[in-house]
Amino acid sequence: MSATAGPDSSGGDASAVDARIWAVSKGDANADAYEDAAHVRAEAWPVRAAVADGATESAFAGAWAERLACGVVEEDATTPEALRRAVPAWQAAWRDAVRERAAGRPWYVEAKAEEGAFATLLGLSLRAGGQWRAVGVGDCCLFRVRDEALVRSWPFDAGETFTNRPALVPSRPSQTPPTPEAASGEWRAGDTFVLATDAVAAWLLNSEAPVGPATVGAWNEEQFRRAVEQGRTENTLRNDDATLLVAHVTEPPSPGPETAAPPMNQS
Repeated sequence: MSATAGPDSSGGDASAVDARIWAVSKGDANADAYEDAAHVRAEAWPVRAAVADGATESAFAGAWAERLACGVVEEDATTPEALRRAVPAWQAAWRDAVRERAAGRPWYVEAKAEEGAFATLLGLSLRAGGQWRAVGVGDCCLFRVRDEALVRSWPFDAGETFTNRPALVPSRPSQTPPTPEAASGEWRAGDTFVLATDAVAAWLLNSEAPVGPATVGAWNEEQFRRAVEQGRTENTLRNDDATLLVAHVTEPPSPGPETAAPPMNQS
C-alpha cells in the first residue's frame, strides 16, 4: 500500500514538501486487517501529517486510528491543546460509524464495540516560515534527518525504550485520555521528516538492524516492502503493521499565506 503527494505546480501558496506513505500489513494478515493509519496534506502550507496505530486487542481499532490521523491533518490538531479540544468530536464520529457497522452482527461484536477502541497517535505540522511542531500520544516516532544524518528522534531515541503498554487515546469519552506530549523546532531546505508507527520506529532505532532513520528517505515503495520482509525474517522487525510517512522539504522557508488543500491518506 502506498500514496504520494507533492508541491502543487500551480504556484501561489503551494508548499515545497514531497511526501510519501508506505504501509505493509502484518505478515500473517491481509490488507483488510491493517490497523494503522496515515494521512498527509502536502499541497499547501501548513503541511500536516499524521500516523496512528490501533491497539489490536480492541474492536474497530483500525477505524479509530483512521479517525485520529485524518482528524489531525484536517484540523491541524498538532498541539496538546488543539488535540484535547478535537478528540471529543472524533470520539462521537467513531461511535456513530461503529454502531452502524456493528448493527446486525453477532452480539459479541456489538459488546466489544461498546468497550471502545484505543490507538497511539503522532501529528506533525510544518509552517511556511521554517517552524515545525509535533504532538503525540504513545510510541509512534518522529525522526528529523539532515544531510543524511539523524538530527532528532522523538519521543524515543533507542529501540529498547518501547514497551507493550504505550499510552493510548481512547474512543470512549468516559475514559480519561493521557496527556499529549509536544515537540517543536525549525526546519530548513533538505530536511526530511519521518513518521513511523511503533514496529517500524523500534526497528529503525535497533542498533542490530541494517537500516536507520537516515536511510529510509531514499527508499521507494518496493525497497520498503523488501526491507520489511527481510527485517521480519531476521527478527529485527516485529511482525506488526508497518507504516512509514516521509516528508522531504525541497526549498528554503518562504513566509506567506497558508491556505487549505485536500489531504491524502493511507488506511
